[in-house]
Amino acid sequence: MQFLNPYMLLTLAAIPVLIVIHTLKPKPRPVEVTNLFLWHEILKERSYNLSFQRIKKNLPLILQILIVILVALALAQPTWTYMTAKKGNMVLVVDTSASMKTRTGSGIRFDLAREKALQLIEKRDSGQQVLIVEAGKKPLVTTGFTDNTNQARDLVKKLRPADAPSDLESAIYLALSFVDPAKEDLLYLITDGAGRDLADLVARHTKIRPVIIAGGEQNLGITKFEFRQHGDLSDRYEFMLEIKNFDLSPAESTIRLSIDRTVLFDRDLSFEAREKQVLIIPYSGLINGIARAMLAVDDDFAVDNQAFLSLNAAKEIWVLLVSKGNPFLEKLLAAYPNFRVNAVKEIIPSSWSEQTARHDIVIVDRQDFPATERGNFLLIDAYSPSIPVVDTGRVRLPEVQTWNRRDPLMANINLSGLIVEESAKLQADTLNPVIESAQTGLMFAFEEKGLRAVLLGFDITRSDLPVKVAFPVMMSNIFNWLNPHKLEFSIMQSRAGDVFEIYVNPDTETIYTRAPFEKWDKHQVKTNPFRYLNTGRVGVYTVAEKGKERYFTVNLADESESDINSVFTAPRPDQNGRPASSEKIAARQPLWTFIILLSCGLLMVEWLAWLKLRP
Repeated sequence: MQFLNPYMLLTLAAIPVLIVIHTLKPKPRPVEVTNLFLWHEILKERSYNLSFQRIKKNLPLILQILIVILVALALAQPTWTYMTAKKGNMVLVVDTSASMKTRTGSGIRFDLAREKALQLIEKRDSGQQVLIVEAGKKPLVTTGFTDNTNQARDLVKKLRPADAPSDLESAIYLALSFVDPAKEDLLYLITDGAGRDLADLVARHTKIRPVIIAGGEQNLGITKFEFRQHGDLSDRYEFMLEIKNFDLSPAESTIRLSIDRTVLFDRDLSFEAREKQVLIIPYSGLINGIARAMLAVDDDFAVDNQAFLSLNAAKEIWVLLVSKGNPFLEKLLAAYPNFRVNAVKEIIPSSWSEQTARHDIVIVDRQDFPATERGNFLLIDAYSPSIPVVDTGRVRLPEVQTWNRRDPLMANINLSGLIVEESAKLQADTLNPVIESAQTGLMFAFEEKGLRAVLLGFDITRSDLPVKVAFPVMMSNIFNWLNPHKLEFSIMQSRAGDVFEIYVNPDTETIYTRAPFEKWDKHQVKTNPFRYLNTGRVGVYTVAEKGKERYFTVNLADESESDINSVFTAPRPDQNGRPASSEKIAARQPLWTFIILLSCGLLMVEWLAWLKLRP
């Protein structure tokens, strides 16, 4: 036994003080009485019991001395040293990437990984806590440290592999943040090691114990699937299909391309070991439906055997034009075949909200309008309380000095030599001008909570902008920014695990989505576009908005993830499916709590003794 604070034993000096206080107690004065001789005879007969009586009489003092001794020992912080195993916590990192769906001779890789994780949980030392990190596209800690075996097992059983690549390196660093370097904490990395070599990372951190799930080598996969217009021919298109053989031996397969149920391409192809082929398949016809590319092959990794594209032709765009007359704008809008224009000469405040809600784009020409919460606006010398741009005066012949070439509104635009007779002197404290003169900003863009606006601070009829080559290009950029993906055909697709942006109508508050083979999900739209996160499965997704449905597709399209051959194959010597045995170390058990409890017990006994000795 050791004392961490031996100087506190000096409190034993209180014992003499107790004895002195006890001796100072008043003693009874002896008085001679006539029958005293009788008591002497009785005391002689009971003399054998006098020692016990003295102890009983001094019992409070004895107990008080014992209490002082125990308190002194407690203050000295005694500890008992013993040998025990140096235990640490366990951190499990389980790879849930698409390659974990690879078929092996013993089963699916992820099923084998789950069994390894369950074995580690069962075989860990008693009292050892476990933390589980799901290594997906975004690493996730499923729960904090727990010593509940059933809870840890249930968490592992709930893990599922996705059709997306994982950020395994970030998952490892996240898990390492929970590892205590002062303890024997260990990080078990359960992965197939496919597509990424993490040997250097593991070598730098000795706490990591990799558990490699091997097996399965044959894979012929689609790594790219795209659709594009053929050169300058507006009615000719082509599909681009990239296929690679990831096996070390030759392979062959039937490649089939179809739109809905119409087959466009069906051919048998052979591939050498590790060979990549690119197919260009011409197409002309309606741009509508779901294009599907499929490999008719039975390999070990099925996720990349098919890919999808959602083809969407240009949709109708409803435009509200509020102008007392602007031939340049009217001619420009008429050039867009999918624009449906409603023209009015003035604003009726009572019906303004309803009018703007029914249109995709609202163009206001030289008229102020009421506050508006949502919508897409092109404002030509027009102002509203909702837009933080204020007209503070007029500027004659402002000369364009610069424009933001990085802004999508100014893509492929040259405004050199632009002549403007007069413009408003605009004040916008929170916005930066897109087009700027020496005296004022000439163009601003604003976006906030479903409200988008582009404001031109001058009358285009009093400038040479409409006769410049830049005019139709700039207007096309503006329309594209206000209402994306509707001016021409669009390919609605995303890579597995990436965020997909869903553009909705300005007045839409609720949309519904359905992932492949799943139920409908309801979403409240607070921003436009709506950021959809649940893209972890390859296939066709459905979006429902106000009773109308549209589709987008998700593909793996990741060559490193399709390469199912393990790159990382450098396990540590103690990688045997069982936690490493802990070394024996000296441990200290504090005893002061037990001593305090004993002191409290003696205090109770001393109090009872005092009660009995009271006259």
